[in-house]
Amino acid sequence: MPTGTQEFTYHLGLDFFRKMESSDVSSGDVNVTLSVKCVGDVYKLFFTLEGVIGIPCDRCLDEMEHRVNATYAMSVKYGDEYYEGDDLTVIPESCDTFNVARVINDTVMLTIPIMHTHEEGKCNEEMSRLLDEHSAHGNADDEDDTKCDPRWEALRKLKNNN
Repeated sequence: MPTGTQEFTYHLGLDFFRKMESSDVSSGDVNVTLSVKCVGDVYKLFFTLEGVIGIPCDRCLDEMEHRVNATYAMSVKYGDEYYEGDDLTVIPESCDTFNVARVINDTVMLTIPIMHTHEEGKCNEEMSRLLDEHSAHGNADDEDDTKCDPRWEALRKLKNNN
């Protein structure tokens, strides 16, 4: 690449996430801008990602939209052998390309929170009802002990003693 700054744009759709084996992503509409600045023998890469992906809600399993708005920076340079550090990736002199697909996919995946659920009241009502019906906390405060799963009775006694 010539000295100076080069800019590239990409659009990530479902095909991209399928090729990257991102099984939780069910849809994608993410725009990526990659700015590559050549400074001496180091290439500084600046990624900007904006868009929306579809992922399953942890509560009701229906698809939910997750907004992607992220930036990432890294440096790449040529060296004797491949090395990947926190801020610097070294690729062998024999390589004439650097595939940024994995870096872009990882950046998108890191935007997904550990617990990803719909906003309160937006979950599938039928699934929410079934979850409440079959969960331990769904009937733990009921006064009628006959409704309580007997396996949870010992825990209820501990809770009531405190």
